[in-house]
Formats: sequence, structure tokens, C-alpha cells
Amino acid sequence: MREGSAKFLIGAAVGAVGGFAAGALAATPAARSAGQHALGGLGASARLAGRILLQVSDHAGSLLERGYTRVRGREAYLEHEIEELREKISRLEQRMQ
Repeated sequence: MREGSAKFLIGAAVGAVGGFAAGALAATPAARSAGQHALGGLGASARLAGRILLQVSDHAGSLLERGYTRVRGREAYLEHEIEELREKISRLEQRMQ
């Protein structure tokens, strides 16, 4: 980066920070109050969004768990059926001998 570009970027950053500071000091009480209410509203919105996301993730986890349990239950049932068929085959082979 050239020396002139670096000086420009530093000057822009200092100017922006200084402008925000001057604006905060010069703001009227009504403007400060409105800003505080806006920040409070943002906080309430963030808490609500957090609760909603938590509920959605809990519900999604529950759905995944139920699906896994259902699939695993089917597998266990089929494994049991396969084992019974193997036993029947063994008995039939013994009869044939």
C-alpha cells in the first residue's frame, strides 16, 4: 500500500471515530433517549430470536432422535426375523440329513 493511501485510510478512520464521538456528545436528550430505546428494542428482539432458535433446534433434535429410533427399531426387528429364519433353516437342514 502506498504511503498516501495509508495516510488517507488512517485519516478516514480517525475522522469517523471523531465524528461519532462528537455526534454522541452533541445529541439532544430526546435523541439519546430514542437511541437507548432502539438499543433496548434490539436486545429484546435478539432475546426473542434466541428463544425461537433454541425451540427450533430442540424440535429438530427431537425429530432426528425419533427418526433414528424408528429406523433402529426396524433394524432390530429385521435382525430378529433373520435370526429366526436362520434357526428354521438349520432345523430343516438337520431334518434332511
